[in-house]
Amino acid sequence: MATRHTASLFPSSPVLREVFRSVAAVHVAAAKIPQRLTLTFPVLNAAARVLFLVTGAEKAKILKKVLDERATLPATMVRPTDGELIWLVDRAAASLLQVGQAR
Repeated sequence: MATRHTASLFPSSPVLREVFRSVAAVHVAAAKIPQRLTLTFPVLNAAARVLFLVTGAEKAKILKKVLDERATLPATMVRPTDGELIWLVDRAAASLLQVGQAR
């Protein structure tokens, strides 16, 4: 199953709405590592450069949702204010995307 989290920020997590703390504790009972720390969106979106590295065919559907359909997933909330957002994807992960597609 493809994961839908970014930096341990999972869909429906209350940490997605964090605006003050730079780092927050996350508990996801169903995850392999249920107790985690994560950077929050204020930190991620203040970064000079954010890089997503996406590999494997199991990520193709999620990547398409994030880039094509603007799904409500944590990855779509990463928008560096004055920085650069870079997507590095392998051929398998990009298999459902149109050639030349950009976010």
